[in-house]
Formats: sequence, C-alpha cells, structure tokens
Amino acid sequence: MGMVFLICGVLCVLYYVGIVLYAGIRASFAWFWLLLGGAFFLAGAVCRISALQAAFGRIPVGVKLLGGIFLAIGLAAFLFLEGCIISGMAGSPKEPAEYIIVLGAQVKGTTVSKALHQRLSRAAEYLQEHKDTIVIVSGGQGSGEDIPEAEAMKTWLMEQGIARERILEEDKSVNTNQNIRFSRELVEDKEAVVGIVSNDFHVFRAVHIAKAQGLDAVPIPAPSSLGMYPHYMVREAFAVVKDLAVGNMVF
Repeated sequence: MGMVFLICGVLCVLYYVGIVLYAGIRASFAWFWLLLGGAFFLAGAVCRISALQAAFGRIPVGVKLLGGIFLAIGLAAFLFLEGCIISGMAGSPKEPAEYIIVLGAQVKGTTVSKALHQRLSRAAEYLQEHKDTIVIVSGGQGSGEDIPEAEAMKTWLMEQGIARERILEEDKSVNTNQNIRFSRELVEDKEAVVGIVSNDFHVFRAVHIAKAQGLDAVPIPAPSSLGMYPHYMVREAFAVVKDLAVGNMVF
C-alpha cells in the first residue's frame, strides 16, 4: 500500500507540472496537486517507516475515528458536487435564447486563450443558428492582458461574421459573479431567456449564479481540453462551495 501512495504522489506532482506547462506558472488552484501529492507521500512514508507508524499508532482512537468521519463526509460532499457539475455539462436550451452571455477567460496580450476560443466558437455556432439572438461578451482587463477580454471577444466574433450590432460589451468584471451581475444590466427584458456560454465544467455554477440574480438562465456548454478535466473538475467543486458560502448562488 505504501508504494501505491508513493506512486499517486508522483503522479500528482507530474500533473502539476503538466498544468504549469499548459496554463502557466500562475494557473489557478494548481497548488492543490502539490498539496495532494504531499499528502500521498506522507501516507506512503507512514506505511513504510516504522517510527512514523509508531507515532500514528499513538494517536487516540477517538481522534482517528473523528478524522475518518470528516473525511467520509468531505468525500461524499465532493462526489455530490461533481455530480451537479456533470449534470450541467450536458445541458442545452429547450428554446432559443434571446440573449447569450459569453463569460470571459484569459487573453494573452490581445489573443484569446484556448479556453476562451472554445467558448467563443460555441457562441458563434449558436449565433449563426439563431439569427435574432444578442450576445453579451463579458470580461475586464487582467494581469498580462493588453486589452479587456470583452474587446478581444468582440473582435473575434466579428471576424467570424457576427454583426457588430448584435454584440454588447461588458468590460469591467473580474470574476463569474461580476460577469453575470454587470451583464444583467445590459439585458433590456429581465424576463428574457438568457443562455450562459462557458466551458462545460463551469456552466452549472454560472447558471446558478445567474438564477440567484434573477435571470431565466440556461446552459450553453462549450468543450474543454481533455487533459485538464481533472484539474478543472476539482477546482470547480471548491468554487461552488465558495460561491454557496458567500451567497452568490443557490441550488
């Protein structure tokens, strides 16, 4: 068992390196994989080093039991949240949305990132299928970005043949809650069906944030990079917990 823990620890560290190579050293939540790897290494060491086994054995049974209960509850909650996130990944509007909101993601200088390209491609596809739909591109200017994300998104959509008059810009937001809140101000009919376009792992949270703000929101999921799914799914579960805790979203 100790060897299994050590192998898991190595895999976590290697995955962390992969995330950094793909998304950069400042990739959000990447540190989690180093932390998880460290936990596996510690578990492996306890299994293989007698002194650590003895120290673990001196921990009171009640403390071990309580720790096991908390671990089981945490795992059950995590699996429940992952089920909710997965449920949103297959969603689609049952009727044409009058507006769609494309949530911003990193812009490298003036060029959209791969994640943002995936969102915009799905939005362009939807807009070409529904000629009366208005699109709101939402995202401010962050570190390493030469222009607001919304400006880069508008330019990209126009290059795909989407008419300028169908595109509204929201260029002040810095997170999902602000994406929805500031974009909502551009929706003239508050009763309108509004599609939320984001990568598939993200739409569950985004739609429920929108619903908490009074929008009739429906998911329009875009694909994600296959190798990043473990990272995205774990990170998103923690993001759901955070937004529930601060009241940004409701089930």
